[in-house]
Amino acid sequence: MTINEQTAAAEPLRKAGRPKGTGLNGRMRVLTPDEEKRLLIAADADGAKYSFLIRLILFLATRVSEVTAMRVEDFNALSRPHQVTVRGAKGGFTRTYDLPDRLWGRYSRWMKRREPRDSPWLFPHRLFGRDEHMSCGGVQGTFRVLCVKANIPGTHSVHDLRHTAATRLASAGDGQAQIAGWLRHRSVSSSSRYIDHRDNKEHNAAVLRRYKD
Repeated sequence: MTINEQTAAAEPLRKAGRPKGTGLNGRMRVLTPDEEKRLLIAADADGAKYSFLIRLILFLATRVSEVTAMRVEDFNALSRPHQVTVRGAKGGFTRTYDLPDRLWGRYSRWMKRREPRDSPWLFPHRLFGRDEHMSCGGVQGTFRVLCVKANIPGTHSVHDLRHTAATRLASAGDGQAQIAGWLRHRSVSSSSRYIDHRDNKEHNAAVLRRYKD
């Protein structure tokens, strides 16, 4: 059974409380590789829309407001490699990204199923038709349901996918400037916590190795 966006979005946030650790003043939440894998499996089981939506957020590290505001025209099928442009990001940044072929394939599958076809929005609103895009609450609610299906413990926000993507970049060796550019941060210093997260993780692993020895 697929997710009902209305039900997911309408679920009172107060039941679970405000997601902790997703803001600058809280503890940053990051999905483990195993949790990420289970989440993607749950998204795939719900069809082309969520399979593409979750992967798009993870790849671009988008804020929920950025992904809901994406338009069909933001995707360039003529370029090689295919590209997507994130417009009007926080701070007024606009950036164009090359898309991996596999992600473009999921985009293509979603476009074949997307309704209404004449909507300018990448993710049209189910109720309001072509002129409205999927709401931020709809994405948050969908993510919560997928986390339950994926047996991911704790209270998570879709913004955790942005943190997860950023820490993957840091783990791959990207510096603050590269991460800030990818995440469309106004300030390079905003990306320091992802470097810190990587360094702390590496330090903890080194301590454990010494203990085992």
